[in-house]
Amino acid sequence: MTLRVLHYADLEAAYDVPERVGRLVTAIDELRDEHTVVTGGGDTTGPCVLSMATGGEQALDFFESVQPDVDVFGNHEFDDSPARARELARDSPQTWLNANVFDDGVRFAREETDPVTVVETAEASVGLFGLSPPDLADIKPHLDFEMTDPVEAATDATRLIRDQYDVDHVVGISHCGDDTDLAEHIDAAAVLGGHDHEIRDEVVAGTRLVRTGAAGRYLVEVRIEDDGSTNTRWHDVTAFEPDEDITAALRDRLADLGLGETVTRIDGPVSRDVRDGASPVGTFVAEAFRRAGEGRNADVGLINSLTMRDCGVPLDGEVTLADLHSLVPFGGELVTLELTGADLRAVAKEAAGWHLDRDIELWNGQLAGLELTWDAPGGRVDSLAVAGEPVVADGDLVAPDQQFTMTTIRYLAVEDVEYPTLTEDQVVAEPGAVHDAMAAQAREHGIPTRPPGWLTRRHGDEKPKPTSR
Repeated sequence: MTLRVLHYADLEAAYDVPERVGRLVTAIDELRDEHTVVTGGGDTTGPCVLSMATGGEQALDFFESVQPDVDVFGNHEFDDSPARARELARDSPQTWLNANVFDDGVRFAREETDPVTVVETAEASVGLFGLSPPDLADIKPHLDFEMTDPVEAATDATRLIRDQYDVDHVVGISHCGDDTDLAEHIDAAAVLGGHDHEIRDEVVAGTRLVRTGAAGRYLVEVRIEDDGSTNTRWHDVTAFEPDEDITAALRDRLADLGLGETVTRIDGPVSRDVRDGASPVGTFVAEAFRRAGEGRNADVGLINSLTMRDCGVPLDGEVTLADLHSLVPFGGELVTLELTGADLRAVAKEAAGWHLDRDIELWNGQLAGLELTWDAPGGRVDSLAVAGEPVVADGDLVAPDQQFTMTTIRYLAVEDVEYPTLTEDQVVAEPGAVHDAMAAQAREHGIPTRPPGWLTRRHGDEKPKPTSR
């Protein structure tokens, strides 16, 4: 008998559009039957406006409505604290799977999670294991976790399932992003993923690999036949009517935050997508940071694209404080850094995102106050100017020791994965709060509706191997 798995992941900013979550609830309810398992692939508690305000409590509304079978910890389950992640796992109805996160030598949240579980459907059983990102402790510097290699953890988990349980199929739930190595080394019918927001659906070494994309737009149905072969059906949730109860519950939660003030109007629609180069909303945020605080503006503003969120609904007409919080759902304070010209070139190169270990192309820097030409074939900054003055010309660094100021989120000065050039030692000022800067910029200068001109990208046919900065 065919086993059906309905999989979602990376809901994140979907909670900021209650109807989107309501449609996903309806889709799961209408598609589910006695042969179905429902799985979540991590980042299902946030980040979003509500998760930052409630510690992810809004996700419990969704979980109670859907009653999923399993979920895994993504990196954003830890936006608050490990203790809060454990609370959410304890208070939600599904089994949380953790095969590779350890804390002081002990599997994290061992009382609230299992490394593997078995779900029985009407005529088939499936053993499931769950994985979190191997670089979790790097993404979240406040975590002191030890991470087992995903292939090693998955190998042990599949062996445990097959040795101790009589199951028809084995399925992995992963928030690792690129699961190609898993498919090549383990015996599983499918690995259902998350973390990277680009859709994936292919068979590698006999294992179906799936990623659903972000913000709850798609629900993927994976069908596993008796012989282990698989096929998929993709469901666009916009084809379903919103569940009234969950939609109303999330609307009420948003209303309680008091973020309904209109800060500007735009003649949209303007996309919130920032991952393919310079974007209007990304440049707006970077310029807000550059102008933050009192006194002299910083020379450059920076926001990493991975921090910004696209809930799937463009900005249009009235823009509220809630919209701004949804664009950057992480609050906190800004920092101003003092950088040399050599540092600034390194940061511009890191903005291209090619040094990141991801299986997708990602432009990871939205900037303001400079002009940049990125030579993709050569993997280099071809030109860079601040206020019209060249820092890099024809690929050569011409102002290596000149001093510049840059304002950005504190996180980028603490982490060492996305922007390793930036450090806490470079901090010279703390110009204010993230959302205060964004609100002031929106009120005084609005939000651009056309792509800004600070970035020129010279494209190549292939992505070169990362080089040292």
